Amino acid sequence: MKMDTYTEPLDSETEMFCTLYLFTNVQNSDEIHGKLINGELCCTIIKASLIADTFHVLVAANKAAINAKMNQLVTRSIYTEVLFNLSISKNITHSLKEFGINNNDKNILVVLIHKKNDEKLMSKLLTDNIKGDNISVSRLSEFTDHELIKKVYKIDKNELAVSNLTKSVVSRISCKDFILVK
Repeated sequence: MKMDTYTEPLDSETEMFCTLYLFTNVQNSDEIHGKLINGELCCTIIKASLIADTFHVLVAANKAAINAKMNQLVTRSIYTEVLFNLSISKNITHSLKEFGINNNDKNILVVLIHKKNDEKLMSKLLTDNIKGDNISVSRLSEFTDHELIKKVYKIDKNELAVSNLTKSVVSRISCKDFILVK
């Protein structure tokens, strides 16, 4: 089965790429969650409802790849680092719970961070382990919960009058190390 994917290069210094897969109607979220915790799946799995745009994820993945390259991961792996980077919280556990998959999630975004030629082998693991429909990442906005994102990132209507949701989210995650959000 050919997977529907979206791949972008990350910072050239890292020599890494980020590939995204969107799944709907996932039937085995609890099993996937267990495999992630046990290290059987080497990827990041995010609640699709909390993602404003693919750029949002690419910024978090890029930060994770750079931190890994510099041996400065805050979390234990590059995959949990993506979840941590998506959050405005500096609490690792909170970040993982908020953005990571739980036992009831039906719509998920899978993130692979990989070297140039490793994607095919990694995507085989996904097809073997995720029971759901792989659809085009271009459909991500159908699963985005704008109100939930505004709440999680503490974005109010005044800010959205001068910016958009994606820019507001990316600003927060890009500057998390330097500022405290209200």
